[in-house]
Amino acid sequence: MLVMLAYDLPETKHQTLLRKEFEGLGGTRVQYSIYVFEGEPHECDRVIRYMRRVALQVEGDVRLFPMDKTVWEAQLLLCAQDETERKPPPFKPFVILWESASP
Repeated sequence: MLVMLAYDLPETKHQTLLRKEFEGLGGTRVQYSIYVFEGEPHECDRVIRYMRRVALQVEGDVRLFPMDKTVWEAQLLLCAQDETERKPPPFKPFVILWESASP
């Protein structure tokens, strides 16, 4: 089971509060203000209960979407950057890469 957190909050301190609390529970960032937590149904229920209490401290739009994992896997990516195809920035010519010899 999954729980998706999405928010639209005017204050940065409230955005940071929600992000830190959700990540502290094991959630991971999907986009700027969208996070997902994957776990057993009882773990997801615990996350929902906890985040409801946290959301009482902020003003704005905070939403939790409990969903089956198959719903997430069936998403349609219309325009997204593939994380696996991102390449690190090129090294400057003066950087030397050392490879350690394997034992």
